[in-house]
Amino acid sequence: MGASMLVIGQTSTARNIAHVHSPKGTAYSLYVNLLKNTVSGFGQANGLKLLVNSSLKANGAGSNQIQNTADNISFVEKGKLLGIDGYNTLTSADTITISVTELTAGTNYQLQLVATAFKVPGVTTMIVDRYAKTITELTSDTTTLSFTPTADTNTYGKRFALAFKTTALPIRLISGSAERLKNGQVKVNWNALGALDLVSYTIESSTNGNSFVSVSTVDAKNVASANYSYIDTKASNANKYYRIKATNVDGSVTYSKVLFVAGISAAINVYPNPVAGGLLHLSASNLSDAKYAVVVYDLAGKKVFAAMIDGRSGSYNLNIGKQVAGQYSLVISSEASVVYSTSLQVK
Repeated sequence: MGASMLVIGQTSTARNIAHVHSPKGTAYSLYVNLLKNTVSGFGQANGLKLLVNSSLKANGAGSNQIQNTADNISFVEKGKLLGIDGYNTLTSADTITISVTELTAGTNYQLQLVATAFKVPGVTTMIVDRYAKTITELTSDTTTLSFTPTADTNTYGKRFALAFKTTALPIRLISGSAERLKNGQVKVNWNALGALDLVSYTIESSTNGNSFVSVSTVDAKNVASANYSYIDTKASNANKYYRIKATNVDGSVTYSKVLFVAGISAAINVYPNPVAGGLLHLSASNLSDAKYAVVVYDLAGKKVFAAMIDGRSGSYNLNIGKQVAGQYSLVISSEASVVYSTSLQVK
């Protein structure tokens, strides 16, 4: 959060007032209030705010807590005391210590956690009482723990902490499609719903629908619903299969359904046929960008002519030489397969 937060100051020695400008995106706010029992009942002595927002650049980003002469409460992060603490994502490995100091021994206090705006998808928040050795899940909008500090620092100090349990959210990839563009490239589209704990999406492709390889990775937007697209600029004209692999913050993965896009049949025209004077003209469209072998065989299967053509060009003039008049076979093939064959007459 850094510069996105501004602590204005305090109205008295007992309370800090903070004005927060939330980062862009969906924010989840947990308020931690320290309540003190006085002659008029429990009243707020101090307070904290934990902000979880997917647009934050780093966990543990926040604003320093102003220290008062009594009834201090702070989040403890890497040796710093924070009044406002910010997290990008929460995992089961995260524990946030709450420090309460300068309390009045023998006085009744309450730690109040207001989670009305802290419904983080896939996260269960717990308050840990290290002295009482209890763990309480924040299942209600407001959770209150009562305690009375004594001279024993274990009864206050770093007694409390926030802990979290995370579960992988069900990811639904809908409206997934793969379409062949006019230039032969393939555009893959998908929409992700219910995906707030993701790191990335990996686009995988296959020529048979079984064995997939990664072709690109894009960062997850981490919003409730988002549209994505990727253009495979190196797609061949053959049938292609695609799927999307979603990687969660905990390392788990989920796959989309397999998306299919039909190949493009190569259109090849050879003329004149019959061939006169050994000159042969070949025109082709929808050939993939690759090298192709053009071979002429006689009736005995003997190779009488061979040349290489480049799929990026569509027109070729070939001289097959002075062949004996009769019937031949012409075969055009790539490294992967035969793309065209025909009978050829030579005058």
